[in-house]
Amino acid sequence: MTLENQLETLERVDLVSIDCSIWSGRKRLRSDDIKLGAGGKLPPAQVASLGSKRIIDPEDLSVFHALKKRAERTCEAIGVRFLGGYAVPREKTEAVAQTLGEIAKSFTKEKEEFLQRYDGAVEAWVRQYPDFERQLRKELTPLEQVRTRIGFEYAMYRVAGTATATGHLGDQVGRLGSQLLREIAVEARELYEQSFAGSAGSDRKASRKSLGPIRRMREKLAGLGFLDSAVAPMVKTIDALFAVVPKTGPLEDALYDQALSIVLILSDPDKVRRHATAGLNAAGMPAGQDAEEELDPEVEVAVERARTTPARDTPSESLYF
Repeated sequence: MTLENQLETLERVDLVSIDCSIWSGRKRLRSDDIKLGAGGKLPPAQVASLGSKRIIDPEDLSVFHALKKRAERTCEAIGVRFLGGYAVPREKTEAVAQTLGEIAKSFTKEKEEFLQRYDGAVEAWVRQYPDFERQLRKELTPLEQVRTRIGFEYAMYRVAGTATATGHLGDQVGRLGSQLLREIAVEARELYEQSFAGSAGSDRKASRKSLGPIRRMREKLAGLGFLDSAVAPMVKTIDALFAVVPKTGPLEDALYDQALSIVLILSDPDKVRRHATAGLNAAGMPAGQDAEEELDPEVEVAVERARTTPARDTPSESLYF
């Protein structure tokens, strides 16, 4: 990526940073916490494990982990990891800020409610395990310490390069396209395992639920298409699938093959790039022997099925690659 392209990329993204801290509710398990020998007991598994002990029910902290995860998913859905945060398309920054603002308010509300019931929650937890009560009570964390260890903040800012030197910033900007395709590949592999693995034989069928992840990957790619020239052809291929998917019913036969081929391509950044450069022949197959030989067997099988049993009203030249 040239310096000009790097600067242009920086002009099209904003950086979102999430700073979320959640008190663990744990303390180190000490040797004197465990009684061995005659009459000795190991601490309950719910209380102690892997060298630590819980001094409060972990369920009391689950809401904070859920809110943190929601914030991360908000950024991951349309942005790509960059400089310890997320590079988000500038036109979508306002929407991300609104969602993160709502999460921040919910986090603050849940924190105050948790702190109000903290003493009672700790007492209830300790009383559940009378045989381990002494070990728990000696490690209780004061309320004010807990207050400082729970928090949620986010920041949004713009990173500017210079015409004279970009240093490591330029290198990281240049890798954003590859990072985008790697993140998409992780999502695609998860989708394959959940919805397509094991069903590529005689039972070529997948639930409509698989369309949701494909659509989300499409939106992320479309929003960040300027990061890599291989993205636009991939988005076009996904759009061809959605153009012919019926409003109801599972993905079957040729439509299943079409969706499977897209997922298999998305699961490997190299396949996405070959998809963008191989070209198509009239049957929807990559033009040229070399391009065809590079395809995985799974993709070849899916494409051959679709070629011989095309989906209704699906243009052959817009099938899988």
